[in-house]
Amino acid sequence: MALGLASLLLPSTATYDPWAWIVWGREVVHGDLTTATGPSWKPLPVVVTSLAAPFGSIAPDVWIVVARIGAIAAIVLAFQIGRRLAGPLAGFVAAAPLAVAPWWFWNAWLANSEALLVAFVLGAIAAELAGRRPTALACGIAAGLLRPEAWPFLLLYAGWLAWRAGWRDRAAIAAALTILPLAWLLPEKWGSGDYWRAATRAQNPDPGAASLTDHPWLTIVGDFVDMLPPALWAVVAVWAAVAVWALVRGRGDGTPATTGAAPDGPEPARRVLLAALWIAGLGLAWLAVVAVMTERGYSGNERYLISPLALIALAAALLLGLGLRRLPRPATAVVAGAVVAVVAVTAIVDLPDQVDRVFYESRLVDDLPNAIEQAGGADRLRACAPVITSKFMVPQTAWQMREHAQEIGYLHDPPYGVLLRLRIREGGGIEPRTDGYVGLRRLARTKYWDVQAACRPGQGEAR
Repeated sequence: MALGLASLLLPSTATYDPWAWIVWGREVVHGDLTTATGPSWKPLPVVVTSLAAPFGSIAPDVWIVVARIGAIAAIVLAFQIGRRLAGPLAGFVAAAPLAVAPWWFWNAWLANSEALLVAFVLGAIAAELAGRRPTALACGIAAGLLRPEAWPFLLLYAGWLAWRAGWRDRAAIAAALTILPLAWLLPEKWGSGDYWRAATRAQNPDPGAASLTDHPWLTIVGDFVDMLPPALWAVVAVWAAVAVWALVRGRGDGTPATTGAAPDGPEPARRVLLAALWIAGLGLAWLAVVAVMTERGYSGNERYLISPLALIALAAALLLGLGLRRLPRPATAVVAGAVVAVVAVTAIVDLPDQVDRVFYESRLVDDLPNAIEQAGGADRLRACAPVITSKFMVPQTAWQMREHAQEIGYLHDPPYGVLLRLRIREGGGIEPRTDGYVGLRRLARTKYWDVQAACRPGQGEAR
């Protein structure tokens, strides 16, 4: 938690989807939820943002901290699971892709929910390994409140628990599962009048989405492979083969080398292999679910692949730990050095660019209240509505203007309105365009924003 709070000392903001959840949280508290526009509904984030809404201006920071705590927790859980089953190096290999991967940093820093989802998935695995099955089920339900891809696996696990349980426990499991349809469907009915609005929205992807390619499932697989460097996949493949070979030859008897064992004693090798196979199977099945959904028209964004990739990395780390159990220290050191080198090179090459991008977006959003204030304040701008900005800044603008997101425009609709113009990417073009507007006047110009307005006659003077 301390790290999550400390991260706010650096330039910080959320991205498009989380800002919509933040706006919806405020609307839930005020009793006027409107979800007709924006991203798909997510129950768990809106629970958090609703609880944070009474804190006013710091409400966005509450969600940002929660999302980043989830990212940190996922890294710690990956390490702990790998270390417990196959030794410290396995823990390191499981955690490293999450700790330094650019896509992990991007989504965690901008408060997307994927890192929190991985934390709940790994939490469920850790709880099951420890025999704490109610905790594992609770983590699974939390994951199901973040992504629908988790539902098939949650239902299978719940069914397995129910099969082994008595009637009273079966009733409790069934009652717990009813949270899913209620939390996903009823708020959408309240906010948009359509139980299935979230599914409909998810099947209207933005340009460039995987679902719009000629072979969506193949695009998904390619994106999945590209998320880790080829050298790391090579390490995974080689050491998976070494681990299986060692087991087949009878060398994986569970007696570790001192460098590979957990301090409290290693798990038997065949138990580790079984766990690795189950976790890898879960990751591949999750990938298949994403591919099928993308073929059916869902967007297939890269961030949907983070959970299966985290699972595959964990399984590979367990196999690596098995492969190292009988190796001498020099060989273990060489492998550890190779893994560290691959991870470090990846971070050095790609991570600085992501840091620059998220810091730029953070400063841009932080400057928005200043731009609105310099332009005369939200009331003055509302008097010259519609307020129009970049599509990707609609919920952020709605929060600052204290409006519903659907009242903030992003389509170019001249000749009248207020334009909150910006460069959504550093070095990119300014949007929205000004051509077609009549009598535009500049109300404010800051480092990141250019506010111009053209009011309809008699609508109010924005000058």
